[in-house]
Amino acid sequence: MGQLTIILCTTVCILILLTSTRSAKNDISFLIDTTADISQDEFDQVIDFIYNITSRLTIGPNDSMVALVTFNTLPKTEFYLNDTSDKSSLLDAIMSIKNISLTGSRETNKALDHIRDNIYVSSQGMRTDAQSSMILITYGLSQSPTQTQFAAFFLSSSVQDIYVLGVGSKMYDPTERTDFQNIASSTENIFYIGEIPYLCHYISNITIKLDPSSTQSEVGGCPEMTTTSTTTTTIPTTTEIETTELTYSTELTYSTELIYSTELTYSTESTYSTEPTYSTESTYSTESTYSTESLSKEQSSESAIIILSVISVVLVLVTVIVGILVIHYLSKYRKRKRRLELITVLAREYPDMKSGLGPSRMKYIETKHEYKNGHSNKFHTFLKLSMMNNGTKIVCR
Repeated sequence: MGQLTIILCTTVCILILLTSTRSAKNDISFLIDTTADISQDEFDQVIDFIYNITSRLTIGPNDSMVALVTFNTLPKTEFYLNDTSDKSSLLDAIMSIKNISLTGSRETNKALDHIRDNIYVSSQGMRTDAQSSMILITYGLSQSPTQTQFAAFFLSSSVQDIYVLGVGSKMYDPTERTDFQNIASSTENIFYIGEIPYLCHYISNITIKLDPSSTQSEVGGCPEMTTTSTTTTTIPTTTEIETTELTYSTELTYSTELIYSTELTYSTESTYSTEPTYSTESTYSTESTYSTESLSKEQSSESAIIILSVISVVLVLVTVIVGILVIHYLSKYRKRKRRLELITVLAREYPDMKSGLGPSRMKYIETKHEYKNGHSNKFHTFLKLSMMNNGTKIVCR
């Protein structure tokens, strides 16, 4: 139990250290969903979104480097971190992806494994002294949510910051985004954008996270987002006033609040006021609330760490037991081989004793003789035999 605790503490400390380490350099990868859940025009807007973020970054060997991978049924690397070292060629490479066909199923787990095995490796431009970030842009739930969760966990050992942008009309369905919290490195790195034209409003937010010193500017032609509005209706009666307030948000926030007032208004002439009262206050919500019952990223990480630690301890114990058994049976094999060689030599050198060697005599020979070097053809030089009337007895000296 003590060793398990040490393993868990060490693993957690390493994860904290990796998470807290920051660098002016950043190895950035974009992972883009190319399934047919959005139109070709909407996909072009997604590429424009990536283009606008990259254009605001400082690109170079001592600054940010960018790779891009597309995926549907299978992942495909469009370009690696070290393929483009100048911004102009990098932006051209991004725009060339607009003509890609949209098809296949959403195998997010395979894409995350591909990023870990093919992008964040030193042979493809990953820098050991650089921060690492990945931005996943997807349109719905993975085909294999459980495998995706494990793939994201193993990827987190190579990538410090993992962002998830859920875009498209499926984001209005909570069941289509239940695995996003298992992929992102924190809940602050999850974004839901139901209307793809509104992607341009998130360019500055994402860019600042990737590079705090990046250039910030307005995006031309970005449509204005619909704000949250509040409709208040007051119906007065002679005994109570009931106010029903309904709040509708374009970001899927719904709240129904009922306010009951028992105050009565009297005029100086002892009459009741029957004038309707209208509220002029408007409530605007800038935060989105999502009610999903999936495990948090932190809880999933702790569970996976415990499982891996237990597996490691079991593997060590199994290895020790197998090693002991192998040594034991190897020793028995050697003793048996030694005994057979001894009998073979005796039978060859002293054929008249062949019929007189019983199991007890063979055991006697084995325990009294120290067989050296394993050369049976020299064995007879170490033996002196004595014959007795009641049988054959061998004395080894």
